[in-house]
Amino acid sequence: MPAPRLLVLGDPKMLPALAGGLRDGGRFDVTGVSLAEPAAAQAAAAGADAVALFYGAPGAPLAAALQALAPKVRERGGRLVAVLQREQAGQRDECFRAGASDLLFMPTPKDQFVDRLVASVALAFRAGDGAPAPVAVATRSASLRLDRATVSPAGVESSSQLPFKAGETVRLSWGTFQSWGLVVRGAPSAQIRFAGLTHDEEGKIREWVKSAAQQQPAAAQASPPRPATSPPSGQRPPATAVQATSVVPRPTPTPQSDSAPVRPSPPPPQAAQSSAAARAAPVAGPPPGFMDRKPARPQAPTASSAADGSPATSAAVARAAPVPSLTPPHSPAARPAPKSSNGDGALTSLFGAEGSARAPAPAAKTPSPPAGPPWPRPVAIDVCKTAAMQLLQGANPGRDIPTNVAASARKLTALLSLWERASIEKSGIDSHFVHALGARIALEVATAEGTRLASANVSLTVDMEAMASLTKLADEAAARLQKEANTAIGKGEVESLQLVTAASASLSRDLLNLKETGDRLRGVAGAPRLGGGGLDPDLVLPGQQSRLKSLAAQQTLAPVKPELRDFRGLDDRPGRAKGVFAVLLVAACIGVGVYSFYFALPQHVIVKAGSAGPGVQRVDVTGPAAVVTITPQWLTASETNLPKLVQLLRARQVKKAVLMLPNGTASGIVDVATGKASGIPPAPY
Repeated sequence: MPAPRLLVLGDPKMLPALAGGLRDGGRFDVTGVSLAEPAAAQAAAAGADAVALFYGAPGAPLAAALQALAPKVRERGGRLVAVLQREQAGQRDECFRAGASDLLFMPTPKDQFVDRLVASVALAFRAGDGAPAPVAVATRSASLRLDRATVSPAGVESSSQLPFKAGETVRLSWGTFQSWGLVVRGAPSAQIRFAGLTHDEEGKIREWVKSAAQQQPAAAQASPPRPATSPPSGQRPPATAVQATSVVPRPTPTPQSDSAPVRPSPPPPQAAQSSAAARAAPVAGPPPGFMDRKPARPQAPTASSAADGSPATSAAVARAAPVPSLTPPHSPAARPAPKSSNGDGALTSLFGAEGSARAPAPAAKTPSPPAGPPWPRPVAIDVCKTAAMQLLQGANPGRDIPTNVAASARKLTALLSLWERASIEKSGIDSHFVHALGARIALEVATAEGTRLASANVSLTVDMEAMASLTKLADEAAARLQKEANTAIGKGEVESLQLVTAASASLSRDLLNLKETGDRLRGVAGAPRLGGGGLDPDLVLPGQQSRLKSLAAQQTLAPVKPELRDFRGLDDRPGRAKGVFAVLLVAACIGVGVYSFYFALPQHVIVKAGSAGPGVQRVDVTGPAAVVTITPQWLTASETNLPKLVQLLRARQVKKAVLMLPNGTASGIVDVATGKASGIPPAPY
């Protein structure tokens, strides 16, 4: 038999190693094509028996590639297998919804990975020990229930038929477990193998099967059927429902002598207690010591007991009650036993049919309200990262990017700092900042969708599994940021630590917004951030008293101590004095300001320079000081011009004056009190 043709799609850098490893052993005829070449992948998938997609690529997200290849592979009966890393487990449901037949996780040992891939492609089902359980099987268009199914570590098996084709993907649920499955066959008996299980989930299913298998023998040993004694010779045992069923086999009569009379032995206490517990409610039963007493008269066998007269067989019949009886309604076995004249029949009916006659009728189930559309719908992080990188590189998102993802990516990339952009440009799409940004975009998409549905008053169903996948996606990004923060702390890179801390804070804020939106949609947070007193106090339910109270009644004054009662009137002063004091205080402040501005501060005055003699251009007087602007010609005749200048300055009560040239150079200092100048340069000859 020729090996199946396997098409391997992956990153160009990893493709040679992946294709070479799958060729070892000759179990597959392997062809490798890069995910970056969609046209070549489409052409090669048309002639392949199975396609394996590894991890996805920056330009080709895994979900989009699966959705494009599913029509050409699945419709021909081929297998479309997706391979993810363990940290990509949140994309499992999206891959199956996009068209994947099975899903495998890496890292896995090479031989084990090849064996699982071969079993998935060949639809192999290895039947093993299992446990019975009712299993619900659902597809996009139908939903069935297998009441008599056997769950094993390999999958689900049932004698019933399923209207599904081999290779079809289904959703399985039993007990507290939910899983994806791949139909091996639908008729004459159904076989469904598990698909997309992680190593931890496989271990949990094995433990459940082992514990369920151990509980069945223990339950069977708790009440074993007692072999019945043979009836007296010449007497025909009464026909009962036990003879018509195949649940409890009838014991073989023990040969005895015709001369020896056969007396029915009294039933043991354990058998009698189990029989009473089977007939009555679980908490009902005879009082302690009741079955140890000897009967006052021999008890005749009745139709409610077994063929041999022992209540042990009737207990077995009661345990097998769910199995329908094959006895027709008109047969003698279905008729009630006749009542004897001494009242034995009445007592028998009292203890034998009390549980069935007085069993309460099952309560009518309240119809559940119709479920609305599910929310949230997680977006693949690869799609979010691709949209973010395209926007950061200055390009518009491609047609493969959904509109809501592009809008959220534009919103978040516009808020990035220059240092984050520089780090992303340096590290590329594998940067931890890009991973955190992709998780934030996925959270923002779900939050925006929930806000839109809440504002539109749409009744929806919160998918807790999808919420858990988004939370796990955020936790993975936060763990990677924490790892980078630890590295920055070890190297002492303060700037890198600040960037990582800011990115982690933004991620936590977006996750809290998503959870708050989910609580609001579930009705848990109907009045967010209002607290216990934020609801309407005017609403009074029937039978309740009004909670409205006046403000004076709500404000209860603290009791006054006896020693302070005489001083209570000291604070009762009219409020007019405080107003007058405030007005005076404001007027005083204004007066101090006016005095400081006009009187305390020195006034600046410009004096006419004509009376100061020739060569004086300007005289600026500020309090006891002055600045005199002179020409160079004034310096040549300073002894003649100085007395006139001193006389002007004394009239203005100036004590010191500085001589300045028009270019701002100081030429000396004049002491007005003595009339002498110092620092004047000598006149040139």
